[in-house]
Amino acid sequence: MKILTWILPMLFAGNAIAAGMTPSAAFTEGTTFGNANVGTAKAKIDSGVASDASSGVPNYTTSHPASGYYSGGLGSLTAPASTSVLGCTSTTGSSDPDPHTHGQCESTRMLMDDPGKKNVMFPLNPKTDPIAVTRDLVSGDAETYLGSLIVSGAYSGCATKTVKDPDTYQTETCNQYLTAGEESCQEILTVTVSVEFCEPGTVLWSYSTYKADTIQIVCDPNPSKLRITGNLTGWCYNNYSAFGHLAYVSVEATPQILQKGFIDFYRLDECKQYASWTDENGNVYFDYDNCLMWGPGPVHGPIAGMHPETTPNNVLFGSYYRRGCMLELKPSSCDLAAETCTFNLKFINQYNWDDSYYPDIIADLATPPLKTPQYHVETDTWDNQCGPLEARLP
Repeated sequence: MKILTWILPMLFAGNAIAAGMTPSAAFTEGTTFGNANVGTAKAKIDSGVASDASSGVPNYTTSHPASGYYSGGLGSLTAPASTSVLGCTSTTGSSDPDPHTHGQCESTRMLMDDPGKKNVMFPLNPKTDPIAVTRDLVSGDAETYLGSLIVSGAYSGCATKTVKDPDTYQTETCNQYLTAGEESCQEILTVTVSVEFCEPGTVLWSYSTYKADTIQIVCDPNPSKLRITGNLTGWCYNNYSAFGHLAYVSVEATPQILQKGFIDFYRLDECKQYASWTDENGNVYFDYDNCLMWGPGPVHGPIAGMHPETTPNNVLFGSYYRRGCMLELKPSSCDLAAETCTFNLKFINQYNWDDSYYPDIIADLATPPLKTPQYHVETDTWDNQCGPLEARLP
C-alpha cells in the first residue's frame, strides 16, 4: 500500500493542470505537497492501528484482493486488469456497488468509449514529463534518490535481486550481393593472315603396290607446281633394273602436265646406257632421250593398251618393254579458294613374261584433297579486357 505515497502528487498535479498551470508547475506543487504530508500519511499507514489507516486512507484494508497479484514479484497484472476493464464496461454506472468503484469504473468507461480522450486529457510524454522522468531515475538508481529512507529503515521497497534468464538462441541471416549496375568492356579479336609454303621434298601423298612400286606426289620449291614420282620395279624395263621417274604438273583449277618423265617407246634398237642425274634427295633419274650406248633392240612389241600413241598427252611416264608399266594423269582439279587439289591417276603394270597376258595391276587412284604448295593460315589473337568484370561474377 506504500504506493499511495506517490499517487498523491499525481492527483494534485491533475488539479493544478485543470486550474491552468503548466505541467512542470503542477508537478512541482504536487511534489511539495506530497513531501510535506508524506510523514503524516506514512505514520497513519504504518502505525499498526487499523483505525488510523482507515481514517487516513479511504477504502483502506489490510486484505485487499489485489495484494495477491504480487506473487513474490513474479505476478502479472495483465489478466486482472483485463477482468477489471471487462467488469466496468459490461455494466452501467447505476449498478456500481459504491462510490469508490463508481469513480474507478467511470474513468475506465470514459477511456474505453473514447480512447483518444486519454491523450487529450492526460498529455503525458514519457520522455519529457517530470513524473515519468523522475520515475525512471528512481527506478534506475533507487539508492541515490531514496538513500536516507533506506539507511534509516523507513523504506524497504528496494532490494537487490539476482535474476538468471535461460540462454536464448536466435538465428540470424544475411544476404551478400553485388549492386547491379551497367558496366562495359571489350573483347577484341585480331585475325592475322600469313602465307605459308610446304617444305620442298615433303611427301604429300603416296601409293604402293604388292610388287613394291611406289608413286608419290611431292612438294616442289616452286609453289606453282608439284612433282609426281614413280619408283617402279625392274620388271617394267628391258634391263630389269628398278627405275625412278619424275614428272611435273601445274597447280591451277585444271592441272596440266608441265613436264613428262621418260616414256620408253618400242624400238628395234636398244639403248644399253642412258645419261643419268641425281636430285637433291639422292634419287637417281635417267635421261632416256640421251642414250650413251646403243645396242640391238627387243623383238616383241609392247602391250597395246599402253602404247604411247594411244594416249600420248596424258601419260606422265612409263616403259614399254616386254613387261610394261605406266602412270597416266586423268582429269583432276584444284579448288583455289579452299587451297586444295585432288588428282586422279591411273596406274598399269604387267609383270608377266608373256605379252599376251593382261596387266597384273590396273588401279584407278584418287587422292584426298591435298593442300596446295602455297596456302594461307589465319591466327586468332584475343585481347580480353573483360577479365576484371568476369572475376566479379559469382
